[in-house]
Amino acid sequence: MIAHVFKVGQIVRPHPSCRALPHDKFRVLRLLPTTAGGMPLYCIKSETEMIERVVEQDEIEAAPH
Repeated sequence: MIAHVFKVGQIVRPHPSCRALPHDKFRVLRLLPTTAGGMPLYCIKSETEMIERVVEQDEIEAAPH
């Protein structure tokens, strides 16, 4: 099982290979359990949208400061 890399409150952005997310910055709201395959999940939210999204760890990366 892979450990969660990102922390609650951290700002992340879509990984360049991820086409499912808008090109925006997101805040990690919650750490979620891993998928059946062992990939950590996160609940994230953009500052510009009202919806929360659930993404796998390999779909996001840390945003530069």
